[in-house]
Amino acid sequence: MPLTLEYTFEAHKTACWAVAVHPQLQLIATVSGDKTCKIFDLESKQLLATLGDGTHSKTTRCASFKPSVDFPTVAVGSFDGTVSIWGRDLTVDEEEDEEAGSHDASSTTGESDWELLAVIEGHENEVKSVDWSHDGRYLATCSRDKSAWIWETDDTNEEFECINVIQEHDQDVKHVTWHPRENLLATCSYDETCRVFRQDPYDEDDWMCVAKLDDAEGTVWSSAFEKFSEEGIVRLVTCSDDTKVRVYRKQKGAKKSNNGDIPPVPSSLKDEEEWVLEAVLPQVHDRPIYSVDWSDDGMIVSGGCDGRIGVYREVDGKWQVVATQERAHGVYEINCVKWWDGKVLSAGDDGKVKLWQLTE
Repeated sequence: MPLTLEYTFEAHKTACWAVAVHPQLQLIATVSGDKTCKIFDLESKQLLATLGDGTHSKTTRCASFKPSVDFPTVAVGSFDGTVSIWGRDLTVDEEEDEEAGSHDASSTTGESDWELLAVIEGHENEVKSVDWSHDGRYLATCSRDKSAWIWETDDTNEEFECINVIQEHDQDVKHVTWHPRENLLATCSYDETCRVFRQDPYDEDDWMCVAKLDDAEGTVWSSAFEKFSEEGIVRLVTCSDDTKVRVYRKQKGAKKSNNGDIPPVPSSLKDEEEWVLEAVLPQVHDRPIYSVDWSDDGMIVSGGCDGRIGVYREVDGKWQVVATQERAHGVYEINCVKWWDGKVLSAGDDGKVKLWQLTE
């Protein structure tokens, strides 16, 4: 099953560090060394807006869409240590279209329609990753300052309160990602670990480290939770400097205890969960892997320093390679891969974002 190039977005003139996909709308956001975030329509392939011109003083490194439809919102993290929040009110567009007697999508998605709602400050160094929780209540950010922050916001997306600062890692925190249905956060770091944090049910502002995944030999660059699974099953895929893609599973009903049959203290989740390495996927890469993502239908995609894309599928409990793409961005590295509607998006050092179709 090869990958066929469907379209190339000429996104930036410098390296494109990440591409974010809106979970419901056909929108992507790209970020780059040019200090901007660009919004594209996946259906029309049009550039809708260039955000942040002058907002950030250094490279924009990461982006994430809030899971909302009526008021599309994107968070953009920068090497200047700040996160900018941008929003657009679709209800206003619809009212204006009705008054004008037309509904031309391209006419209501211009640059002026996106408004800078807030600039979040707090990190002492480069912001490496941002991600919204499944319900849009929380925004997670992480930084070279070795910390991950959890921010709480409301429907206006203008007020952000830091409710927790995670300082479990010994080195740069490279990536944060939320579970698609639970208040469960994974953080990846230069310290060769991925850690999992769960909200304490007895204190919503407290997040406890429930797993330390330390099988990698080198920086853990990225992770992604399985989108859909049987009830009670939680799995996470990671990628790292050691060219490995690993799948971890939370043991169903398993709890750690240092006191025989005595259960953990109810007021704390620390060390309550047991996560196991379930699989190391077949070897595709020969250099560090920077990005992984899990599709809605259960496939995993990876991309990284070798410019190669790998696609994997689980068949009868065993993972198989179903597609690879050599030199996906020519001689350039791949910084990010994402799934969209059964297709693969890749962002590279060439400044381009490419859309790939899996073909039989």
